[in-house]
Amino acid sequence: MSIVSLFVVIFLLWLIFFFIFLPIGLEIPSNHVYGHANSSPNKTFLLLKLVASFVVSLIFSLIYYFFISF
Repeated sequence: MSIVSLFVVIFLLWLIFFFIFLPIGLEIPSNHVYGHANSSPNKTFLLLKLVASFVVSLIFSLIYYFFISF
């Protein structure tokens, strides 16, 4: 497996895991702010979800890489 294909696998797994992690930990407020959507969360924790999805995708892609290469 070349380095380019490894980066493609990492990116595709990151994208899948990022969309899996997006709805985790969202809290919808009971009192809504005027001008915002009723379903808008208090805090999204996007940076934590970006890092967590990257770490998980890196682990899974390295496992995949070692199974393919050996």
